[in-house]
Amino acid sequence: MKTKNLILIAVLSIFALSSCTQVEQGEVALKVYQLGSKKGQIEVLGPGRYANHWFGYFSYKIYPTNLQQWSWTAAATENSPAGEQVSFQAEGQDLSADIGIEYEFMFEDEQKMIDMYRYFKRTPDDIVKDFMRKDVRSFFNKVVQTMPVEMVYSTAKDSIRAMVQSMMAEKYAQNGIRIKEITYLSSIRLPEKVRDAISAKIEAKQKAVQRENEIAEKEAEAKKKAAEAQGESDRLRIEAEGRAKAIEVEGRALANNPQILRLKELEMQMQLAQSAKGWQTVVMSSGQAGQLLNIGGGK
Repeated sequence: MKTKNLILIAVLSIFALSSCTQVEQGEVALKVYQLGSKKGQIEVLGPGRYANHWFGYFSYKIYPTNLQQWSWTAAATENSPAGEQVSFQAEGQDLSADIGIEYEFMFEDEQKMIDMYRYFKRTPDDIVKDFMRKDVRSFFNKVVQTMPVEMVYSTAKDSIRAMVQSMMAEKYAQNGIRIKEITYLSSIRLPEKVRDAISAKIEAKQKAVQRENEIAEKEAEAKKKAAEAQGESDRLRIEAEGRAKAIEVEGRALANNPQILRLKELEMQMQLAQSAKGWQTVVMSSGQAGQLLNIGGGK
């Protein structure tokens, strides 16, 4: 009997030693005590090989330490079945989009990891499926509930994503998970009638803008021509004023200097003398003035 007990103990020892949990590089393990005096306690373990307890006195929960990615899409993907797109409502209309999320566990803080497990009590994939998708959907609904559909679809799209990301990051940071980024993996899907109405409105707005641009272009061209005409008018006015000024200056100079007038008379007489070839001329002088008279009737 004693021999049988020794054999049983040896077998159990071999089983205990051969049944181990391997924690790889890039992973962290939580050793969760489920029975005995340490029941409820949790230890954080790094990479290594750890023996299992054959009676379930404790168990290991393994979490990755590298950045994790997940997607919820309308079509089936590697980690998400078909029909997992995130849906939300605006103005009573059902909208949806394919959404991606990047996150990581705060493995560098042992207490954060312990608090994380106590809050979720799920595997990494189940945390994404059972918690994150629900929260992302809830936050999208919260952000867009008072927005017009057209704004959600177009101008507010990026700000909506940013607000949802901020809300997710704040909530999950309290529970040991760091939300790095939330992204759109598709455009926001609308009911067909809503999409057609928005498309028609956008097209009408584009045509109105185009018409406004055409009118503005014509007005600019008209202003350009008016400016050119005004410029020509100003040029002619300035030239006329310049000629009038020159005449005025010349008149004052003649009035103040009679010699200039006498000089001009002599210049005119010289010109006449050069042109009156064959004429017999005589200069009749009176004081300082004189005339050229034709007295010979030459050819």
